[in-house]
Amino acid sequence: MKKSRLIYLSFCLFPLLYSCSSNGDEKQLLDGIEQTWQLSETSLQEAKARAEALRDSVLVSSEYVRQKYDLLSIRLRDKSYIIPSSPDSALLTMNYFEEHDNAVDKARAYYYLGSAYRDLNDYPRAVNFFQKSVDIAKECKQADTILWQKGFSQLRNLYMLQLNYEEELNVALQSVELAKKSGKNLGWYLIDASSAYEHLKDTLRMLQYCDQSYQVIQKEHFPPKYGEVLANMLAIYAKTLKGEDVRKLDTLLQQLTQLPESQRPHNYELGLALYYENENLIDSAILHYKTFYGLAKTISGRYEASAGLQRCYREKQDFPQAVEWGCRLYDTNDSIIDQRAFEETQRARDTYSYYRDQEKEQALVQRDERIKSASIITGLALLSVVLGLLLLYFYRKKKLMEEIIAKDKELEQRAMTNRELTRIALMHNATDNAEDVIARFRKTAVGRAKLDDDSWKDLMGTIETLYPGFHEAIQGRLQGNLSEQLIRTICLMKIGMKPAQIAQVMDARIQTVWNRVKRAEETCGDLISASLL
Repeated sequence: MKKSRLIYLSFCLFPLLYSCSSNGDEKQLLDGIEQTWQLSETSLQEAKARAEALRDSVLVSSEYVRQKYDLLSIRLRDKSYIIPSSPDSALLTMNYFEEHDNAVDKARAYYYLGSAYRDLNDYPRAVNFFQKSVDIAKECKQADTILWQKGFSQLRNLYMLQLNYEEELNVALQSVELAKKSGKNLGWYLIDASSAYEHLKDTLRMLQYCDQSYQVIQKEHFPPKYGEVLANMLAIYAKTLKGEDVRKLDTLLQQLTQLPESQRPHNYELGLALYYENENLIDSAILHYKTFYGLAKTISGRYEASAGLQRCYREKQDFPQAVEWGCRLYDTNDSIIDQRAFEETQRARDTYSYYRDQEKEQALVQRDERIKSASIITGLALLSVVLGLLLLYFYRKKKLMEEIIAKDKELEQRAMTNRELTRIALMHNATDNAEDVIARFRKTAVGRAKLDDDSWKDLMGTIETLYPGFHEAIQGRLQGNLSEQLIRTICLMKIGMKPAQIAQVMDARIQTVWNRVKRAEETCGDLISASLL
């Protein structure tokens, strides 16, 4: 009897002991995963080695441990700049942690799903999940502060890409306050705020925040982790500092050039190029711009390098090289316009923040009424102008015919020469003005500027300069049956605008714009999408 009791007791105790042992092993694995997560902030290679050492134990552990490990693996790939082929892995992890109460895990999962969508250029979803990550971190008592700050930084960068500089500044200032409370990486977020003020043309505050960042990093003795900030700071100071303050430039240049090649930031060559350009050392600037162009992994990086090389070659009066880099500049500019997807990104943020209410619906109805009234008035005005021009045309036709015939032969002989000279002259002018013209229309597309007839003339002149013969080509396709509205629609499509933006710029109904876009794509879509240079 005593022996049977012992056997029974051993069977009861064995599961309990096994359970305690398993729980201890699981806690040890979770601690190891968290330690590796934190280690990846300072030593990525060592963190990868530790993660690999944990793999076998994780595979035979609980679902929660495996999901934590999967999230760690996603983080390590993201820090290694490995672009995912799809968001599936991050999406599965996010779906799992959404069903659990751990706010830190949720915030992390949202952040890295946002990172996946960002890398896949799906900016609307990226904004949505970065915003969710930030909101959860704000409500969480034990938040992952570093990731919280990075969530703000990601949102700032996306708002910058869509030229929403007010929202960029708002997010940047929030990240500065958070960094001051946490005491972590304050130098980074101060320079982010400085950049936001630079985009808003507020030079005074730009320099104030840049100086604060410089002082914070100087107190930390310029650690290598701030390499990217130092390069950005060098570019800002090179364009603004005078007199004794230029000593900061010497310090920054010395700190950057002392960094080992493996620790140099991605904007290292760009910072040096801007420094040498503003020091009027043009040959050195060209060398660094070309190096940066060759290393640039993003379209925006190649754009900055192309713009710098164009400026430098113009300064050297090497106009053939200036024209070549000007062409590359506009090619990359077209790609940037497509990548930004302004209206989708803005719509994603609006969807997250609030739903359309009755007041907004009423505002849309009133806008449609204004469009109808404006269309009638515009039509009558155009009809009056056309009739007046016809009368003037027939009155002057007889007198001008003889002069036209006499000069026709001379114009034919000079046409080719004049066309080339005009193209070169316009290209030089477009170098300075095209970006401003296109930016004016971009601001109109988000309701921040208004246009007049001269603006349309500027846009058409810019397009004809960048794409010689474009208007003549589309007129040939449409056999002269071109309304002013269709011409303007085609011009806006040529600079990469989507139907929603075109409707905003032209103050037209979206269905009307869709009809014009459809007609333009059917008749001359290849001319709109292809560069004619």
